[in-house]
Amino acid sequence: MKKITLNVKGMHCPSCEVLVKDSLEELEGIGRAKADSKSGIVEVDFDESKTSINKIKSIINKEGYKAE
Repeated sequence: MKKITLNVKGMHCPSCEVLVKDSLEELEGIGRAKADSKSGIVEVDFDESKTSINKIKSIINKEGYKAE
């Protein structure tokens, strides 16, 4: 598993954290996702053979946030 940390703009409450976490954990290859709205950080453990950083960012962006 590879671990990445992304800056995510637009998260501002615990509901945002849950939405991002749950959406990511539905993606095949995600081992763990943790979102923190106060710091604007999302940490993701993922299997590079099943998903990519671009797919992870796409899921976050699809939910209405901006992953960098």
